[in-house]
Amino acid sequence: METKRYKVRLNSTEKIEELLQEIYDQACRQLNEIQNEINKLTNSTNLGADGVTMDDKSRYAKAIHDYLGDKGKAIAAKFEIAKFMGEIVKHNGDAKATVNDKNFQKRTALNLNDIRAALNDEDDSETYNLKKN
Repeated sequence: METKRYKVRLNSTEKIEELLQEIYDQACRQLNEIQNEINKLTNSTNLGADGVTMDDKSRYAKAIHDYLGDKGKAIAAKFEIAKFMGEIVKHNGDAKATVNDKNFQKRTALNLNDIRAALNDEDDSETYNLKKN
């Protein structure tokens, strides 16, 4: 897969929004890919066929469970991004105020220390590599 490069201008609401949107889109693509894999596995497996052992059935169940776990993580990532974007809006687009908000820090799973460090960095831009899923 191709890697997309972003120039993120810190304290630029538009760039933060663009980066969050790309991460959100990647989570959506990941959800679709996981669901496609679940569908392929389900359609290619006949658990009622002769010769299918309990071991085969348990492997199938584990694979589906793993896919559903990945799906849950992608949904959680989308939710965290949506919460972060909502908090930025609550702070009138001020990303620094959002990452320094003690109440928000308690309610999010995002690594606000890294985001805060990026916002406090003296350069006006930084390059982030995002892998396309």
